Amino acid sequence: MITDTPPPSNLRWWVCGMLFLATTLNYMDRVALNQSINVIMQEFGLDERDYARLEAAFDIAFGIGTLFIGWLVDRVNVRWVYPVVVAGWSLAGFFTGYTDTFAMLLFARIALGFFEAGNWPCGIRTTRTILPSAERSFGNALFQSGTAIGAIITPLIVLACFRYYGENASGVWAVPFRAIGLVGLVWVVAWVAFVPGRLFPPPLSSTEPATPFSAVFRDRKFWLLVLVIFGVNTGWHTVRLWMPRLLKVSHGYDESEIQQFGMAYYLAADAGSWSVGLLTMFLASRGRDLFRVRRGTFFFCTFLLVISTMAIPNLSGQMLQFALLIVGFAALGLFPTYFSLSQEVSGRHQGKVTGTLGCMNALYMACMKTAQGAYVNETQRFDNLIAIAAIPAVVACVALLFWPRLASSRL
Repeated sequence: MITDTPPPSNLRWWVCGMLFLATTLNYMDRVALNQSINVIMQEFGLDERDYARLEAAFDIAFGIGTLFIGWLVDRVNVRWVYPVVVAGWSLAGFFTGYTDTFAMLLFARIALGFFEAGNWPCGIRTTRTILPSAERSFGNALFQSGTAIGAIITPLIVLACFRYYGENASGVWAVPFRAIGLVGLVWVVAWVAFVPGRLFPPPLSSTEPATPFSAVFRDRKFWLLVLVIFGVNTGWHTVRLWMPRLLKVSHGYDESEIQQFGMAYYLAADAGSWSVGLLTMFLASRGRDLFRVRRGTFFFCTFLLVISTMAIPNLSGQMLQFALLIVGFAALGLFPTYFSLSQEVSGRHQGKVTGTLGCMNALYMACMKTAQGAYVNETQRFDNLIAIAAIPAVVACVALLFWPRLASSRL
């Protein structure tokens, strides 16, 4: 049994707020490319396959990074690992704004992917350390919702730059990268200055039995989580990656319209994450079975994801926008449950569990995006990719039917 959760600190939500801000910056750096891709493709002379290669290279580096940093946070106090990785990705994002060739841009994306990977082992290790089990779904939702907020803020910055400098001005795409990178360095200073070290015991002080990490691979929960992580990420990243191209190429949106709708999309996604986290915490506080609540919200979000993605090839105008908003709500709503379940496998090896799952997912994402890039480069059919993006989430629902029944009490 996992018994190493300390009594909750009054500062736990302050720390979760810092995690939220870190994830916001993490996603701002990540989607700055995504939100400016139409301009970048024109300036660098790229096609859909090149775009997919940039994303796949990011994912491979992300996989290596999450494996290494996951191992690290099980040995070195996360309070010190976290600011190092935030500084790393902030610098990588900043220097992305000074690239002028595809090779340099590719190298910058690799560096960004490696360091950005540390956000999830560090964040999940932190919420597991400072929050009791009934609060983790909301803590993880707060932490994860930074992805949506980052993706909401980034279009505002990109749109402001386009309006100030002109959409066709040379190098205008680089300004957001530089600005976001500098703000990330400010976060590093704030974390070191204001997050108290007493909340973070040494990682090897766990009272959980000192079982080797190899035992994780004999745990059914780990292999079920492999299916779950593929399920939650396929829909989210497929739409994130190809929605700007779908709107521009297939539906004739201009850059301002794409940025404005992007903000609405990610706001809907944030609502999904918060709704699942708050509902789970509320029902658990009323005595409902925690695992049943988690699984129920996961099934509901998957249902919404399936019906909305399948409808997209047949929609246009406001109906298309409405369906995409439902996709965002449902796709990000899957993540709090995944994170909470991943915290049930091993407290002692939490970082390595997160890192290993993240690495497997990143390699899967790299292969998926490369295949998607080849497909759309030939067909220009972005809607077909989105239509099937929910299938792995359905597989994840089936996997959760085999989750050990008493897992929710073993925290």
